[in-house]
Amino acid sequence: MRTRWVIVLLMALGLIGLVATTSRSEARTQILSSNRESRAMVLTLDGQALLVVNPDSNSLSLVDLDDRMVIAEIPVGIDPRTVAVDPTSQTAYVANRGSNDVSIVDLTKRVTVDSINVGVRPYGILISHDGARLFIAEQGSDALRVICLSTLQTLAVLTTADRPSGLALSPDGHVLYVTHLLSPFITVIEDVSGSLEDIVISRIDLWPDSNLLQSFVLSSDGAMAYVPHTRSNAHNRALTFDTTVFPLVSLIDLESRTQQVGTQFDLGTLDPPGVGLPFDAVVTPDGRELWIVNAASNDISVIDLEARRLAAHIEVEDNPRAIVLSLDGMTAYVNNTLAGTVSVIDVASYTVVDTIAVTEIPLPPLLLNGKRMFHSSDDPRLGKAQWISCNTCHFEGEHDGQTWTFGFAGPRNTTSLLGMIETYPLRWSGEWDESADSEFAIRRENFGSGLVSGDMNCQLFPPDCVDQPPNQGRNYDLDSLAAFIDSLHVPLSPTHAGGEPLSGAELRGQILFNDETVGCARCHSGPLYTDLRMHDVGTATSDERIGPAFDTPTLRGLYDSAPYFHDGSALTLRETVIFPSPNSEHDVSGLLAEQEIEDLLAFLLALPTEE
Repeated sequence: MRTRWVIVLLMALGLIGLVATTSRSEARTQILSSNRESRAMVLTLDGQALLVVNPDSNSLSLVDLDDRMVIAEIPVGIDPRTVAVDPTSQTAYVANRGSNDVSIVDLTKRVTVDSINVGVRPYGILISHDGARLFIAEQGSDALRVICLSTLQTLAVLTTADRPSGLALSPDGHVLYVTHLLSPFITVIEDVSGSLEDIVISRIDLWPDSNLLQSFVLSSDGAMAYVPHTRSNAHNRALTFDTTVFPLVSLIDLESRTQQVGTQFDLGTLDPPGVGLPFDAVVTPDGRELWIVNAASNDISVIDLEARRLAAHIEVEDNPRAIVLSLDGMTAYVNNTLAGTVSVIDVASYTVVDTIAVTEIPLPPLLLNGKRMFHSSDDPRLGKAQWISCNTCHFEGEHDGQTWTFGFAGPRNTTSLLGMIETYPLRWSGEWDESADSEFAIRRENFGSGLVSGDMNCQLFPPDCVDQPPNQGRNYDLDSLAAFIDSLHVPLSPTHAGGEPLSGAELRGQILFNDETVGCARCHSGPLYTDLRMHDVGTATSDERIGPAFDTPTLRGLYDSAPYFHDGSALTLRETVIFPSPNSEHDVSGLLAEQEIEDLLAFLLALPTEE
């Protein structure tokens, strides 16, 4: 009898051990599933800790989820954007967009132990399922870098389309999906777990006007993918707040690798009156709901996938950019990057039950407030029905790659705001003489009610703020916004980000640029490469309302600002130097040989080479 009970007991213990092993295995599978996409926050393998990147604090916060408190805030590189944790949960890797490196963080010692120099503006970062390889999307280099984690050596640098951003790895670990910030497609890279010599690269097309692609989110079984993004309706000539951009989520069948047109989730309709800048998302473990982070409107849209309706709308804090779920799927965590907090949400009740302070953002109060203003549509003064923020068209202070047609002006290619304080007057027609004239854009382009009381100090038709009293000093929030815009600087060209000298071709191009016969330096003079004056260079078209003279644009950052001219009519930089006009202001084809044109273009793409 005793022997029988011993056998039963041993069987029970074995069953308990099997259950425990199975539980750990399921947890491992789940955590790997939740970390199959690059994002600004991840869970550790055991689900007990949260790793949160803080872009403005240049740090990584390690959060204990039992106590909901920060265990450590660990300094990393400049402007960290995404984090990945290895399968042992011993080491984290942080992509630092501002310092062009990856920080290696020892999570046991809670310290950064090393860094890896990579290409320009690393953004998305992801670890292979076996922990052997690190994948990095380099926005400035237009490349995907593959690093061997045992040696920290680069195995391959694969050239991609413009601005690779988000990464996702298939459940079997063989296929890598890459989003591109301003391009309407997903790059698919096969066999990334193999030798990297026989990879196959293809793409999944979205709509031609799909824009601002950050995340590629896999369903629980890996059969479907969800892509939160914005459609830019730039061909529309009667712009209103809800016909300029469309916030939505596209559905992709990963077996056929096609977008399922007609099945998309139109967030403007599903979550009225509207949301702004869908940025990240996650699917619940049961596959029933999609939780979408809207970075501009500071909220979460929860979609019932079967009923295809809104299940909940949840308000969070400033500029949410990442969401993850606990292992049991009962709790959601949202990284509010401009609040320095993580919102803790009960999934069953759709309620924010706690807020964890993960960092104290070190920006001066004026700049921090201005940065929040710039990124937000969550204020009727800034944008109507939460649709449009400044960041929607000038993402990260740069541009959306679009040409919009405004009834009060004509076609206008979106310009970068980087270094704008050095090149007053502002805008293509020089209508602004201060960044506080952004009040005009808030009212006329974002359709907000405005930050200042009463009329803005700008003339409407034709738009002119130069000959008006200043808007600066009329409202603290507007002054904050202007101060933030004025703080943006122009980064070095990717080919000279490390202080590299001009190449032979670039030096020859510099000589041609300064040659009086060629004439580039007559208008694009000095260290700013602009004379800050207006010129008619024959680019005005019949639908122009203000021209024909336009403000001379700086040539700094040409490597990243296509298309060109006020109307975006030059799709490539080459087209700008062979553009026919009455006085051949830009046409050097009759002056220079083909090799000389190539040298000139090489120099232009190298700007700026120094701060």
